[in-house]
Amino acid sequence: MENGTEGRPVVLVAEPQALPGIWLEDSLADAGCAVSGPYGTGGDAIGSLDTKRPDFAVVSVDLNEGPCFPLACALRRRGIPFALIAGNARVPKAFADVPLLGRLFDARDIVSAVTAGCAVPGCPRACPMLGRITAGQELALDQCPTACRA
Repeated sequence: MENGTEGRPVVLVAEPQALPGIWLEDSLADAGCAVSGPYGTGGDAIGSLDTKRPDFAVVSVDLNEGPCFPLACALRRRGIPFALIAGNARVPKAFADVPLLGRLFDARDIVSAVTAGCAVPGCPRACPMLGRITAGQELALDQCPTACRA
């Protein structure tokens, strides 16, 4: 897994709405992530994959210019874990293994998804600090064990 500046995990954000996109960007930055995006279209997000490979992606199902599934497939082909913001949108069974977020979630939900998804191969996908996140305790991804970010 590649990391962004100063060893911070890079999280791609694909969200077509300005305010939720800014909120996601701020929440992830506060948690110690470098953010790629937010991108409003799947095409823009896909175009960024070759220049700045993310460690994780947070993708809205409904993007400008169509659904996110071509982007989701591109992420899967590259081995980049991701979560989908689905709301009431229908998600194909092919993505049944992907974490789904409703339209109403808080920063802890996003940090938990990113932390669990950034586990290295052979490392359990469950975050060893998930208890702290679930309890609402302060936590930044740069405090997580090195093995889960290497």
